[in-house]
Amino acid sequence: MKRPQKYLSSEAHGYLREAEACSLVLKDLEHISAKLQRRIDREAAARQADFEAAMQYHSEAEIQDAYGWEFITEAQYHAYLDLFRRGRKAIEDHPPTISEMALSIVRKVIRDLKADKREYEFSALTPEQQVVELQRAEQTRKEWKAHIDHLRKQQGRIVESKDDGPL
Repeated sequence: MKRPQKYLSSEAHGYLREAEACSLVLKDLEHISAKLQRRIDREAAARQADFEAAMQYHSEAEIQDAYGWEFITEAQYHAYLDLFRRGRKAIEDHPPTISEMALSIVRKVIRDLKADKREYEFSALTPEQQVVELQRAEQTRKEWKAHIDHLRKQQGRIVESKDDGPL
C-alpha cells in the first residue's frame, strides 16, 4: 500500500510499514482460505456422491447383497448403511472436517489481522486526523444502525400483513 504523502514522523512511518506487512500476509492468507474452501467444496461433493450411491439401493438387504457379491468394499458397506439409515441428515449434520476447522482458524486469523492493520493505519494518523476518522466511523455506525432498524420495521410489517389476512 503506497501512500503519496510523506510522513515526517518516523513513528507514523513505522505504523504504515506494519500495515503494509499485514497486507502482505493477508494476501497469502486469502489464497489459503480460497484453497481450503475449494477443498471443502470437493469434500461436500464427494459426500453428496456417496449419498446418491447409497440411495440407489432400496433396502439394507440390497446393500448387504452388494457387499456379499463384492461389488462394494467393506468401508463402502458401512458408509452406505450409515447413509441409508440416517438419510440426508448424514450429509447435513456431519461433524466438522479437518479442512472446515482449518478454514475457521484461517478466517479468525484474517479477521484479527485486518483489525491489526486498521489499528496501525489509525495510529499513523495525526491526532486531528484521528478525531475526524472517529467522527466518520461513528456517523457510519449510526447510519448502519438506522438502516438495520428500517429493515426490521419492514420485516415487522411483512409479518403483520401475513397475520392480518383471513384464515
